[in-house]
Amino acid sequence: MKRVEDLIPKNKFDFSGMDELRLLSDEEIMPILPALLEWMKDMNWPIAKEIPVLLSRHQRVIVPFIIEALRPEQLECDWKTYIIDFLLPLLDEDYLLMLKTSLERIVESPTWGEEDEATNIAARELLDKMSGL
Repeated sequence: MKRVEDLIPKNKFDFSGMDELRLLSDEEIMPILPALLEWMKDMNWPIAKEIPVLLSRHQRVIVPFIIEALRPEQLECDWKTYIIDFLLPLLDEDYLLMLKTSLERIVESPTWGEEDEATNIAARELLDKMSGL
């Protein structure tokens, strides 16, 4: 088997490692989760469409990386919006609730970029759906 780092897509059309990535345990995939999450920075990339489902299989270990991506210091707010719109709806209730504080921060005190990219609106919509949880 290849090294886990070799399975990270090399470009937006590189699906070569996806079958092997789907077989990895939480512990095996954890070192490359940040790199995989970065492939969600542009959901127009063909490989980006595969990433949310892959990451949602590793909820126990992906949550800390999502929290980091949603921090106000992270300036790529379109990426935050993609995470909220494409990945978070795939998470189980328990893991989604771990992200509630991050989502509330985006709604209650959004950065300029979060307002500009409508990240705060995406967070509000998800929180509204979560209100029954």
